[in-house]
Amino acid sequence: MALPVDIDAPVAALARLDDEWTKTSVSYDELYADIPDGTYNAVIEEARLTETVSTGRPMVIWKLRIQGPRAANRVVTKSRVVTENTLPYLKEELEKCGLQVSRLPELPDRLKELVNHPIDVHKSTKDGRANFYFRWDSNRPGKGVVSDDIPF
Repeated sequence: MALPVDIDAPVAALARLDDEWTKTSVSYDELYADIPDGTYNAVIEEARLTETVSTGRPMVIWKLRIQGPRAANRVVTKSRVVTENTLPYLKEELEKCGLQVSRLPELPDRLKELVNHPIDVHKSTKDGRANFYFRWDSNRPGKGVVSDDIPF
C-alpha cells in the first residue's frame, strides 16, 4: 500500500512566493544577450574529456565562468575535438592553461587540475560563428623580455 502524498505542502510553499512571482520580470536581453567580441578574464569551472555524438572522437570540453570586465558570471563552453590534425592546437591550449601533459592518455585525469584556474579568453565571431581562444598568461617566462635585455 502506497503512503499518502501531501501535495498541499508544495502548493502552500508556492503560494507564499506568489507576491514575489508577480513582481519578478525576465529581461531576455540581460540573461541571454550575446557576449560581445573581446578579451575576458575567466575561471575554468570544469574541464573534461568526452566524445562527439556523431563520430565518437575524443573531445575536451571546458566550462568557463567569465569574471569580467563585461559579462561577469556568464558561463561559456569551449571545446576541442581531438584528431591527428588538432593535436598541435590542443597542446597549445593546454599549455596556455598551465597544463603540460607528457603522454596523451594522462589527459583525462590531469584535466581536473585545471578547475578554478584563471585564464584570459578572447571571443571572436566570424561568419556568424563564435569562438573562444585561450590567451597566453602575461606572466609566462620569456614574455616581454627582449633578446638583448641581459640583467648584467
